[in-house]
Amino acid sequence: MTGSGMRKQVFGMTKAFALSASALALAAAGAEAAQLVPHRAVYELSAKSAGGFGRSGALRGVLTYELMDDCDGWTVNQKAGLDVAAAEGEGHRFEWSQATWEAKDGSSYRYFIKDSQDGSTGNQRRGELVYAKPGAEGKLTTELPSKGEADVPPVLLPVQHTVALIDRADAGDTVFLAKIFDATVDEKPVEISAGFGPSLANGKTKAEDFAPLKNVPSRHVDFAFFVQNLPDGTPDFEQSIQLFDNGIVSQVNFEFGGLPVLGTLRKLEVLEPQKCE
Repeated sequence: MTGSGMRKQVFGMTKAFALSASALALAAAGAEAAQLVPHRAVYELSAKSAGGFGRSGALRGVLTYELMDDCDGWTVNQKAGLDVAAAEGEGHRFEWSQATWEAKDGSSYRYFIKDSQDGSTGNQRRGELVYAKPGAEGKLTTELPSKGEADVPPVLLPVQHTVALIDRADAGDTVFLAKIFDATVDEKPVEISAGFGPSLANGKTKAEDFAPLKNVPSRHVDFAFFVQNLPDGTPDFEQSIQLFDNGIVSQVNFEFGGLPVLGTLRKLEVLEPQKCE
């Protein structure tokens, strides 16, 4: 396993937590959308299978995720560090961060995303997507990795996607297909297929010791991400999460450099929303 191979998974990992953003109220007439809980969560990243990593090396890390309600929009800050040691003794330190602001009415989305390996800065993305009119094409203006403009069709933004997941699952759907824009993998929409497991009533999971999750239903969600539209129809990568109806994620499974990784919620703090006039 090479450092360059693991680097390709960095933005995929960022996307996993982008999807874990708490729910916002969609502007759908007559629909009662899921309600968000602004929060700060800390996840321990570890090898999903100790036996498998015994042959290939070791992995450990921490990811901090923060969602804040600032009246007109949602601010999301993520920061993570991951130490990976190969079986032959070679070790690498991967770090990445993502700062975004998403308008509650879906009219705009600002982002700055970056990653590094062993202290050397790698990918950086900065830009803003603006929808001047609902249902019309949006204008994407990028600053990094290069300056430019592009048209983007109407799609869901990250937090909108999460609330749609919860609402569709609560309505009894088992599969939800959608296109979203979050800029974590590419500066174009990504198609995502989500499959829902059965709802676990009363928050009966290993995360129920956290007060904000008690008596809150949750469900397992499997994601398939289609970035390159491969000819055989296979997804570029897959992930899964345990999603609560208040938008909080207690567990995430994904691959990093071909290694199965488990992200487990270790700390959870509910944040007070800003006072709005």
